[in-house]
Amino acid sequence: MSQPLLAMTHDWHRQRAQLRSGRLRPPPLVASGIDVAAGTDGRVVTLGGLAVIFGVFPASLEEFVDLARSRLHLGQGQARELDAVLNTRIMAMWAWLPTQRRDCYLELDRATGEEHLWLMGPGAGESTEITLDDDHDDLDVAFLDALVLNGPGHWGGESGLAKLVERFGHQPLLVAAQVADLLDHHPKDPSRALDFVRARWPALGAEDEAAWAPLADNEHPWVAVQLGRLALRLGHVRAARLLLRQGGQTEVAPVAHFDLGQACEVLGDLTTAESAFARYASARATDPDAWRRLLLCRVRLGHFTIAEETLKRYRGVGGKDKDLVDRFLSILVRSNLRGQERARLVGWLCARLSETVPRRLSVESLIEEASERREQGHHQVEALHLAALIDQLRLTLRERLPHSITGGQLDDLVRVVLLTLPLMASRRISPIAVEADPQTAAERHVGNAAALWATLHLGDDFSLGTLGESPAVHELARYAVDGRTNRE
Repeated sequence: MSQPLLAMTHDWHRQRAQLRSGRLRPPPLVASGIDVAAGTDGRVVTLGGLAVIFGVFPASLEEFVDLARSRLHLGQGQARELDAVLNTRIMAMWAWLPTQRRDCYLELDRATGEEHLWLMGPGAGESTEITLDDDHDDLDVAFLDALVLNGPGHWGGESGLAKLVERFGHQPLLVAAQVADLLDHHPKDPSRALDFVRARWPALGAEDEAAWAPLADNEHPWVAVQLGRLALRLGHVRAARLLLRQGGQTEVAPVAHFDLGQACEVLGDLTTAESAFARYASARATDPDAWRRLLLCRVRLGHFTIAEETLKRYRGVGGKDKDLVDRFLSILVRSNLRGQERARLVGWLCARLSETVPRRLSVESLIEEASERREQGHHQVEALHLAALIDQLRLTLRERLPHSITGGQLDDLVRVVLLTLPLMASRRISPIAVEADPQTAAERHVGNAAALWATLHLGDDFSLGTLGESPAVHELARYAVDGRTNRE
């Protein structure tokens, strides 16, 4: 068995071995030049430089060797830039095969035409020599998989993928690459991607969610993730969560973590959503939406200390408080928001966005919006009724608050109470309807939200007492819960 001219102990081999063992991706394709001369102490190996090759990756083992023989398919001008690599006797090349967690390493002797190949890794110093005369179907599959998994830069776009499918058939990774490409370029038209999916998995459709979930266990994790992204856009949220969770087993684009976070948010799986948005934010640290989504998850979970830092990161990358309030409102009207999560969001955000919230959500606008969500033909009467209940609340709060509290702060607290109640929630299901006594739950959550707001905005020494048990809150809670029940 022959040994590489470039010893296994050389830094270039060791660095790639370190990346492999650290679960990181080495550069997909790397070339080096090697010269060999006779010296007094034996053979002398001289290195002629190292170059990372972008935008090219062979689809089979044979193409890998042909790429070396053809001087990387470079034109004359491009070749001059790599003289140190190409004008040497030996062409050395590494190709990263992610499905095997190994490198295919080639040394081609241009003087003799001989080539020697080894599979390197996954550990440092591990190598197995291979010959082209043997059957290498498994390696050919690994090269084609690597072409897909090493990133969109190697696919050749939509037309390049189509040619690969025509050549190799509707293999799962190729079809998944078509899905990923279409979702990236046509995110609002999932039907286009669905047509490609059906060529491989005819049972998948826009209506039946049951057929999607089993693919999470039966396909490569990267394939499952791309199918999960499509399932999410088709409204198959539970299947999307199962499929997108496979992203933890493979390298996927950061957007896959964002999609997993969205699916888990919808399903109320906030712990997984927080983790997914955190991974997305670490990869896309300048994206305000990454920090906004992560912030709202952390507040809903009651992770207030780390939420403070997350709010700073959001603002630090240009995130606007107005956009945060808009997202906060969209969450408030969703049907799956638990009452205690609502209390945390309202109490914390109203305290931390004390300038933006009043401008965006005046008490008058809340009355108007809440009354319009009730019987459409009587919303003016409803508005008067709600305004009267709020006047009672103002009197109660004024009695409880010290004289130093301003009218603006009083309005802030009224707003906290109104936003905590399900006055503007979705018509489908009340967020507190799953609790044994929705009205009592609403009153308790009002008290929790007001206490949190007061602690953050007025200081630890301030207490509102049992605000949730006051008659004014009781009447408002009954109005909110009864109004929702009557509309069902």
